[in-house]
Amino acid sequence: MKKMLMAVCASAVLVGSAMAGPLTQGLEINGGENSFAALTLQRAQNVKEESGEIKLRVSLDEAQQLKGYGFVLQFDPTKYEFISAKEVEGNLLNTDSGESTLFLASDKTPGQIAVGSMKVDGQGASGNGELVEFTFRSQDPPISADFQILDGVLVDLTGNIDAINNIEIGSLKPMPSDYALDQNLPNPFNPSTTIKYQLPASGDVSLVIYNLLGQQIRSLVKETLDAGFHSIVWDGKNQLGHQVASGVYIYRLQSGDFTTARRMMLLK
Repeated sequence: MKKMLMAVCASAVLVGSAMAGPLTQGLEINGGENSFAALTLQRAQNVKEESGEIKLRVSLDEAQQLKGYGFVLQFDPTKYEFISAKEVEGNLLNTDSGESTLFLASDKTPGQIAVGSMKVDGQGASGNGELVEFTFRSQDPPISADFQILDGVLVDLTGNIDAINNIEIGSLKPMPSDYALDQNLPNPFNPSTTIKYQLPASGDVSLVIYNLLGQQIRSLVKETLDAGFHSIVWDGKNQLGHQVASGVYIYRLQSGDFTTARRMMLLK
């Protein structure tokens, strides 16, 4: 494991292929408990980002007696400025004992960040959890194709090493921390308006329009949706496809235990 962490720090001066990169070069990939573990990179959820910042987190699923890991995150340095890499508080390696791990990070090679971590309490970590948070600065929304995880290795409690073969670059879109229903735009409107809403978690969603008598006019959304920012256009028609009259209407969002409503006005 010490050798793996030293390789992480030296990754800036080592050039590797897909078969033998900075972390695997000189290491014996002899197979251990983590051949089925899966690594995922995605936008950090429920984390405050300053203006221009992008926070990405790497998580690991199906770990078995994990003692340490290492990998290289490759990115487009012309679009993203690397700020920092740090272990996530309460990360997977800390779940058993809570003791600090030996964590190292190197960004000496432009467009590459090599990280590695090792448990020092003599225990192994199993299950699912987050590992590392990367912070970048960019003027553009992040694109999945701009990032790649290379040359990952996992070390189990007995010292056996697995290459990380199951890697996914997930959604890099920002995730909302709370439910919300925005005021429709434009308002007043004629003949159509856009309703935006946000979901911090996936689930069944209902978005329904009522008149002031409480009668249902139109069901705009009734389906299971992923977490994220959503929008839909109401064309001012009822469920039968007929144009409704001028007046005030109520639109109501419900998802799980969350329910909220707003008013809007159609003027002809």
